[in-house]
Amino acid sequence: MKRLIQFATLSALTLMVACGGSSSGGSSASPTPPAPAQFVTGTITAKAPGSIQVNGVTLATASATVLIEKARQPESELKPGMVVRVKAHHNGSTGEALEVTFEDAVKGKVAAVSGATLSVGGQTVRVDDSTEFEDNTARLAGVHAEDRVRVSGVPDNRGGIRATRIETNQAGHGDDFELKGLVSGLTATGFTLKLTPDAGAADTYTVNLLGGATLPVGLAEGAFVEVRSLKSVQAGNVIEASSISLEDDSPGETGSETEVEGLVTAATGSTQFTVAGVTVTTSADTVWNGGVPEDLVVGVKVEVEGVLGSNSLAATKVSFRANSRLQGAVTAPLAGSDGTGTLLVNGVLIRVDALTDQRVRLSSLVAGQLVQVRGTLGRDGLSIVATRLETTNDDRPMLQGVVTAKDATARTLTVLGKTVSLDQANISGHSSQSGVEGPTMTTDAFFSAVVVGETVIQARGKDAAAFTDPVLTAKEVSLEGQR
Repeated sequence: MKRLIQFATLSALTLMVACGGSSSGGSSASPTPPAPAQFVTGTITAKAPGSIQVNGVTLATASATVLIEKARQPESELKPGMVVRVKAHHNGSTGEALEVTFEDAVKGKVAAVSGATLSVGGQTVRVDDSTEFEDNTARLAGVHAEDRVRVSGVPDNRGGIRATRIETNQAGHGDDFELKGLVSGLTATGFTLKLTPDAGAADTYTVNLLGGATLPVGLAEGAFVEVRSLKSVQAGNVIEASSISLEDDSPGETGSETEVEGLVTAATGSTQFTVAGVTVTTSADTVWNGGVPEDLVVGVKVEVEGVLGSNSLAATKVSFRANSRLQGAVTAPLAGSDGTGTLLVNGVLIRVDALTDQRVRLSSLVAGQLVQVRGTLGRDGLSIVATRLETTNDDRPMLQGVVTAKDATARTLTVLGKTVSLDQANISGHSSQSGVEGPTMTTDAFFSAVVVGETVIQARGKDAAAFTDPVLTAKEVSLEGQR
């Protein structure tokens, strides 16, 4: 982690009043200091008048200070897909925002659109199923070369930006653009700009000062900056900067409870990794939600909760955002010439896109082949967008996802549109460690713990015959945390 804002600790001043020789005296009680603020950094997934939802937390915004690219704006300017930092008081599911800050990832003219990517100021921007557009019907088809865009997003593991929102018709002139990153190799005449601390050559730029441009006062190694240029990136990833300004990319204040969401861009096993430019450390006490430590690999999208230190975020919980998982036999595989396409697993439609980690190529799959799929619920609310596709030798059908209905009397759940029968199931609580079974639960306790629309469960059948569409007769069922 780079620049972390230091904040003043509130303390109560106790006044001692001495009344020499007097039989009476007075004292005043110190006021109760306000509760420390919490910080939530992530994508706005829902917006209603007077509120936003970020990382699953619904936050009232009617009284919040809203800063969009440093300018104060009405809260109505907050839009789904914007990556924001929220200073708030919340109880985990609801709360009140004190301040909401938004900064774009890149702004400029679109040089080209190809497949699920576009190029803006020399930066590759990738679009996935969750990306929000002003026109969500046309989506990327409504963005063309020469359009000016503002992109909100997070650094990805492929040397670019994963877009969470794209807005068109942004003001500007010609090829000018803005790009944010970290300063490295600082000299009197320029520096290297990295999108993330662990950036490779593809997302590293040489920044030279153009004309009368100067380095901002206080610029130091590791600083987070916005670089503006009047023309697109030159050969060799060179940016001729017309101006440079210091930015704040801290996810919170030192010592604060902080949540960060983004893609893992570097990882040392599961004990230390980088997400949204923040170094995260885990311990034996860290709770793993929707997955296990072995699932923590570069490219995975996670939400991390913890306490922010001076150099890293100490994680108390790591939640996998691609929390839908399936295992079973392939039905109706259909691959296009570009390698994307669809297949069915346990009756669930799986969509393979340009961002899917295909450890087995969709084009090579045949009906009946056993696969494992990890993914996210699609925009249509019915299909799964695969983040990883691989083969397996395990013929036990498996469904993992958010429970959308439950019937304690019938002992059934609905997950990914399929019915899970618990009549023959061994039920256990969530395990935070791979290979360690969670505590067993009674059926009543299990159904009481399941919150429809929130709880993620995993169900496995005994063998291939356990799934007859649309029913999975589960042998093992476990809680896997919240969505």
